[in-house]
Amino acid sequence: MVEIYSSRAVPKVLAGKPEGWNREHLWPRSYGVSSGAALTDLHNIRPADVNVNSSRGNKYYGECLSSNACVKPASKEAAYDTETDNERWAPPSQVRGDIARALLYMAVRYGFNQNNESLNLHLSDSPSMKNREMGLLSTLLKWNELDPPSRAEKIRNNRVCLLYQHNRNPFVDHPEFANLIWKQSFPDIASRNKPPEAWINEFHYNNRGKDQNEFVEIVVGPSTKAENIKLVLYNGANGRVYRSLSLADREFFRVTLVGNGFSIYTVFLPLQNGPGDAISLVSSREDSRGGEVIQFVSYEGAVRAIDGPAKGNKSKDIGLEETNESSENDSLGLTGAGIAEFKWRKFINQASPSELNGGQSLS
Repeated sequence: MVEIYSSRAVPKVLAGKPEGWNREHLWPRSYGVSSGAALTDLHNIRPADVNVNSSRGNKYYGECLSSNACVKPASKEAAYDTETDNERWAPPSQVRGDIARALLYMAVRYGFNQNNESLNLHLSDSPSMKNREMGLLSTLLKWNELDPPSRAEKIRNNRVCLLYQHNRNPFVDHPEFANLIWKQSFPDIASRNKPPEAWINEFHYNNRGKDQNEFVEIVVGPSTKAENIKLVLYNGANGRVYRSLSLADREFFRVTLVGNGFSIYTVFLPLQNGPGDAISLVSSREDSRGGEVIQFVSYEGAVRAIDGPAKGNKSKDIGLEETNESSENDSLGLTGAGIAEFKWRKFINQASPSELNGGQSLS
């Protein structure tokens, strides 16, 4: 047996003993793996040193943000290239891809609203035990690319399928599937081969004390008629619309021209504080049969719309959130050198309603 976090070979007979190994659920039980097939799914279980397993506890996967709070190795018995802080846990480099693909599998196998046995598991950059959201998604996607499937990982996948569960981890066979499902770049939001006609560019929804400066900022492309676009807000608690506004309503929207034919439409209005609330953009052209959903994003969890123009659609969680400790000058927004490179990030005391975000260009 080779322990997942120690890279150490140990005899099978030491199972459960203080100096031996025990079963490690890569996707922790506290994040929703509580019963049924998920609890014993071999694609999610690895042997781990007893003490190292205890040290990891239910920390989500990720690399340390600060060297001041980082412990290397993650514990006395862990491999030299492991690390941890109060929330994150990084395994040995040689198995980071293996672990990433195991979690990607769990999110697909026991999430995505599968029938009956679904545990509704999710991956995001805002892990939450309550919402069964494990992470960090962006880190797992990176590990999947940096550490491709090894011969040993492929052999294990074959054996689990042929000898035990009779199902495969598709991400071991096709690691490229991960980016097709969870790709973080902007084109995935609109799912188009051409530049989007409009998109949600920045918003602020929560801060210390009384909510202030809440807004949504929308960029409209040069060939798009803003009067054909609606902003529709969804309450995650019930999946229903709680506010809808046309960009043509100048009583609410402030318009700023930013060059190359692009315009920014900004509206200041109260937003739900989460968890799991959503913002959508809808085309209201007469030929769109009631409204085409251009974009449907959410914060603090995904939302399934049960009414309005996005009815039946599931939002894309941007993986970032604000809290009761955020500043009224904070925001969540897109940044990147060109539309195809846009990614969501948190702006600390750098909210910029009616302006392009820091580090953002529309080239």
